[in-house]
Amino acid sequence: MGMWGFELYQNDTSLDVKDEFEELYNTGNTVQDITDKLTEDYKSIMGDIDEEPLFWLALADTQWNLGVLMPWVKEKALYWVEKDSGMFYCRSIDMSVKAKRRKILDELQAKLLSPQPPVKKPVKKRIYKCQWKLGDVFAYQLESDLAKERGLYGRYFLLQKVDEGVWHPGHIVPIVYVKITNDNNLPSNAEEYNQLEYVQTWFTKYEDRFLPIDMRRPQEDIAEKSKINYQVDEYGFLPQYRAKLLNTSKRVIPTNLIYVGNFANTVHPQKEFVPHSKENIVSVSWKQFDETFETKMIKRYCGHNLRELSIYTNKNI
Repeated sequence: MGMWGFELYQNDTSLDVKDEFEELYNTGNTVQDITDKLTEDYKSIMGDIDEEPLFWLALADTQWNLGVLMPWVKEKALYWVEKDSGMFYCRSIDMSVKAKRRKILDELQAKLLSPQPPVKKPVKKRIYKCQWKLGDVFAYQLESDLAKERGLYGRYFLLQKVDEGVWHPGHIVPIVYVKITNDNNLPSNAEEYNQLEYVQTWFTKYEDRFLPIDMRRPQEDIAEKSKINYQVDEYGFLPQYRAKLLNTSKRVIPTNLIYVGNFANTVHPQKEFVPHSKENIVSVSWKQFDETFETKMIKRYCGHNLRELSIYTNKNI
């Protein structure tokens, strides 16, 4: 569990409970069904004096805010508010920290004992599904100042959809490989496409190869993953080549993308490590603040393919 403060939602557990409840509520699930699901999903922390209280406080607060607080959830939360244990007093000798945490709990107690607001209607969120087909290849020409600086101006990144992923609050987005052309010419068939270089998007340390681990059955999970042949590069890393492309609406997709074709059964990158969870695949936006897809992928290409990152300074094997 990550924790960065003593406010109600300054920890991973509380934030996850809140987000998961709201997401399920807004997709039309009943309060009873959501509560049953969450208590089942989080049963592994029940009895933990640090984490169990965070679950019930977040659940009660979230339900109260939506006007749907269940009486037994309220009782659970009030029990932990009043209980002198674990996280609530921070195990700290700093009296100011204890007082701050106590104030937060007292305010929550008063809130839960007060009349709830009217029941809020579920908020339906717009969900977008990218219509690219598996195998589709699109070309993105490099025209940025960074491309000029790195001698890549005029060349193309080629994006091929190889899988799908989910992006909050439920968008279906493409998972792609990215290749780079040798010049300003595009491939006309799969054979020419296969000759081009893949852009490495990230890496995993060999000791982290099993992550994430199913904590309900960790030994079995590790045993199953141990059967996989993990191939490291010359530096001892497991190279990643996939990226989750955040196509969350038609309008965010660049209009200058060129459809190249659908190339089925292309050759995959050598020694590719595919994360065991799609959540661990690198996410790339078309534009985020001052960073664009183009500049981010150029940095990945220079950092990994050209071995400019400091991690490649010394060989590990």
